[in-house]
Amino acid sequence: LPAAASQLRRSAAAARRITALLDGAAEPSSSAPVAGTAVGKDSPEAGLTATGLVAGWPGGPALAAPLDLAVPAGTSLAIVGPSGVGKTTLLLTLAGMLPPQAGMVSLDGLDPHDLRGSDRAAHVALTAEDAHIFTTSVRENLRVARGDLTDDEAREVLAAAGLATWVASLPLGLDTPITGETVSGGERRRLLIARALASPAPLLLLDEPAEHLSAEVADALMRDLLALTATGRSVVVVTHHTSALDAADAVIELVPFTSPLQAPLDSPEPVQETATP
Repeated sequence: LPAAASQLRRSAAAARRITALLDGAAEPSSSAPVAGTAVGKDSPEAGLTATGLVAGWPGGPALAAPLDLAVPAGTSLAIVGPSGVGKTTLLLTLAGMLPPQAGMVSLDGLDPHDLRGSDRAAHVALTAEDAHIFTTSVRENLRVARGDLTDDEAREVLAAAGLATWVASLPLGLDTPITGETVSGGERRRLLIARALASPAPLLLLDEPAEHLSAEVADALMRDLLALTATGRSVVVVTHHTSALDAADAVIELVPFTSPLQAPLDSPEPVQETATP
């Protein structure tokens, strides 16, 4: 059911974008003024901050103790911890897709949960672990993020994601049709990163981008992602891979809560979890 609900949300958003295109509605370009984008990179409010943040699904238990974090513009943060500790839920809360159970999140001086559609896309791009590769050309897979992306811009974001050689080797280049089955795991994940880079958002939230890759490939990909701050982007990465974390500006580890008040093993109530910077 959680997977179905997530897919329903993504499909509904996609349907609205398609309907807008069919109706001839003009979407704001990356250079057009968008509501809530007045905060510049050098402003004290630029970037992502959270104070006393408690993440969890609506109606469910809190997944972590109150958490404080700061990701100034142009910096990186890695979030690590065992499976089930609440890393993805925290990422969705930072993106504004889930409301905080307590505390506050500020994205460029705004509450991300109040942003909708193109307003949110102007501030943050979220790449989920199960993000979809469409059965169409390389170019159109990138234009999911921004419909007016030019070929030169497409090649630029592909190169930034480490796919310049790959796309040059394809028989039709950007016009080459692909599917989720015709690209390797590493190519798929880098293509999703290129899609995120194609968006106008200054903040990238990436969920397990190196999962299911070999240690060598995963390490290289993580270092490339954390180096994206050189382009002026801020990067928050949820990952199980710790070998490349020396390249991150900051690391937060989410760990199970081990207070003496912890629920007994046979208790039906979920055990609380906490976070340590």
